[in-house]
Amino acid sequence: MKLYLDDRRTPPRDGGYKAADNYADFLALVDKYRDCLEEVSLDYDLGWDSLFTGFDALKYMKKHGIKPRHINVHSTHVSGRDKMLTYAEVNFPDSLVTGWADSY
Repeated sequence: MKLYLDDRRTPPRDGGYKAADNYADFLALVDKYRDCLEEVSLDYDLGWDSLFTGFDALKYMKKHGIKPRHINVHSTHVSGRDKMLTYAEVNFPDSLVTGWADSY
């Protein structure tokens, strides 16, 4: 299963993703599919009124032992993307970690 978190963009049409446009929906999906996550693709910014970011999604997965095979960061927020990529590489050593340019 592939999961896509973004408040504005839709997932690639041919990617077979389940989409969440906010942090709460992401948590529900990531918990439901925790044992069969092929890929998680994350944006950093989740809306001007959100208290959470894609970085929080990564920290949640780490804290709860959720280990997708592939973590992609598709954010255009440069510092947020870099922070997420570094965190994912360090904390998910068995996952393939890619950024926007690597995967789309």
